[in-house]
Amino acid sequence: MRRSRSALLGLLLFPALLAGDPSSIQAPATASAPAELSRLLGLAADYCDRLSRASIDFVCLEDVSETIHDRAHGWPSQQSVTVEHHYLYDYQFIVENGRKTEKRRILERDGIKKKAEVTDLDTLTFFYKNVLFGAVDLLDGTRQSLYRYEIKGRETLAGQTALVIDAAPIPGLGLKINTGTVWLREGDGAILKIVWDVTSMGDTEAIRKTAKEYGGTPRILQITEFGIEKSGVRFPNRFHIEEAYITKSGKKRVRSFLEAVYRDYKFFTVSVETPVIKRP
Repeated sequence: MRRSRSALLGLLLFPALLAGDPSSIQAPATASAPAELSRLLGLAADYCDRLSRASIDFVCLEDVSETIHDRAHGWPSQQSVTVEHHYLYDYQFIVENGRKTEKRRILERDGIKKKAEVTDLDTLTFFYKNVLFGAVDLLDGTRQSLYRYEIKGRETLAGQTALVIDAAPIPGLGLKINTGTVWLREGDGAILKIVWDVTSMGDTEAIRKTAKEYGGTPRILQITEFGIEKSGVRFPNRFHIEEAYITKSGKKRVRSFLEAVYRDYKFFTVSVETPVIKRP
């Protein structure tokens, strides 16, 4: 199988089919929207600043599954081949003095137990890293001037009310950055979920070749959900990437889907330099 790995640095995306049922998003009151948006963006910027100066050390299980629909003699056809892989890692992430370190030991590969050897990601499609810091590119105070933000509505995630905010590059920016959507908890601006269209980050020779073979335009979507909270820091519980190609007729054909589930966290250090804003 052709290896078409593309280095995606833990950013985010906006998929209509993965962002939830649009009918569940309730529009906020128009009059209060600008002030509420400014408040939440300020809180999110403060969080990103604290995160950039935090000391963090944890381990967890990283359960990765990968599905690839590859071509044999024309795609889609009776000769199409679907390949599935599964990897279970002991995953450690350390941040010290701004330096980020990831370590993986493979525990299981495609149902076969391993001896916890040190390894890189074994995935065939995409390489990713620094998932914990996925929100910084979108919401850091030094980056917010690059985006135009708009409140799209209100949604409940895991019993928590969040405002759904779209982010798009400002017109005429002249810089290649991604578009995205973020779910910010209303009370304190905590980042619950981020979704990126990271198609531009996947603009590699392999992606261009695959797009030509499939007769469509690539669309690469990346989602991170932050369902774990410790000492005011939100940790990922789920991350996934969808690689699809959109034909001229508008049909979406998914070539690969990668999902990582993070569970069984053990925290050694989670320390921020400034007090964390608590929910009222």
